[in-house]
Amino acid sequence: MAWRILTVSCLVPVAAKPVQIVTFDGKPETTWQWKTMNDPVMGGVSKSEFHADDERALGIWDGEVRTVPFLKEPGFCNLQAPPMFDTADFPDLSGSDGLIVRACQMNSMGPTNFSVMLMTEGAEHRAKHGVYTASFFLTDELQDHYVPFTAFVCAWQGHNVSWCPDLKTQLAQITNVGLGTAIPGPIGKFHVEVSSLSATTLSEQLLSSSTSGLITLAAFDGGKQSQVDWTAINDTDAGGQSTCHFDVGDGYADYSGICRAMPSTESPGFARATTGSPLLARFPDISTADGIILGLRSLEANVTRFTFAFCDSQVNLYRCEFGSFKASFEVIPDTMFTEVFLPWSAFSDQWSESTGRHIADSPPDRDNLRSVSQLQLRTEGVVGRFHLQLRYVLAGRVPATLVV
Repeated sequence: MAWRILTVSCLVPVAAKPVQIVTFDGKPETTWQWKTMNDPVMGGVSKSEFHADDERALGIWDGEVRTVPFLKEPGFCNLQAPPMFDTADFPDLSGSDGLIVRACQMNSMGPTNFSVMLMTEGAEHRAKHGVYTASFFLTDELQDHYVPFTAFVCAWQGHNVSWCPDLKTQLAQITNVGLGTAIPGPIGKFHVEVSSLSATTLSEQLLSSSTSGLITLAAFDGGKQSQVDWTAINDTDAGGQSTCHFDVGDGYADYSGICRAMPSTESPGFARATTGSPLLARFPDISTADGIILGLRSLEANVTRFTFAFCDSQVNLYRCEFGSFKASFEVIPDTMFTEVFLPWSAFSDQWSESTGRHIADSPPDRDNLRSVSQLQLRTEGVVGRFHLQLRYVLAGRVPATLVV
């Protein structure tokens, strides 16, 4: 399954004549037939149902993501308009910069990371039909979530593909729209309420989330947390041939290298950058935060999946090596810096030593978050060149608007 990220959108768009795509208020030009498509079509057992609440002008999507028995991984639930094998004439969105999804997720114990999907006439290749997908984060408050078109990645059957045209060239050819649970994502029940889906032009960029309450764990701006030392570590001690460097520049750290296959196993090697010895670490208490915020950009398209991790032990060095709390994310190459938000639910200290991927849900608790002893930026489970530039590592509250 493809790996996705939670990327913070710290931008509130000021719309210039937004284009309404979907509403549930009965207007014929924006009212569509919706149908769920869940993972039982691929051997899973997840389920969901949809109905329109005419009185409140909302679409109600209830469901439960369950573990796929033969994969032992979370499945998915999707919602699409029109249903599969049908298409519709949606408005021409050419000239727009992104979508606004007005929605909420009311089950406090359920998944919070969802995706918005677009299908177009031109995203076809040898009888395969790609789907443009971008993720966003829902809270229990009905609010607008801005998802820029630059955040969309084209996928086919859950795997990213490169043969789709640039989405910007397809905005006049949209045939279907949809929502989905994140892949991969946590299992659990959800209750999503959707008010509308629209397209907007970004005419002004304003910070949407307050900087109050942010806790700096690492930065490279000359302040106190810039004094934290980082070390680049390769897999050569384990017989590998990967290489990496971690160099501090003007306001950011440059993390780059090449992950190569291990000669003995032909499986991907690893590279990582870590802060100094946990024995001497002095990181602040982050138990009041909702997750980690990374300020970064990627300058290399070859490898886009990375892992951020932290250790919570000052004396158990084995735990820092093989039992740190990890969360994976993807970064689309861009010249602009962006932010990635990783909620605590995305972290686990139960993961495969060979791939780095989670094998069980085991997020940190408050005691773990009070005793952070090491930060880690990892490249693992992939082969190729990578190049990240990191501005800061923060802990903070859930930002007001999130995308992937």
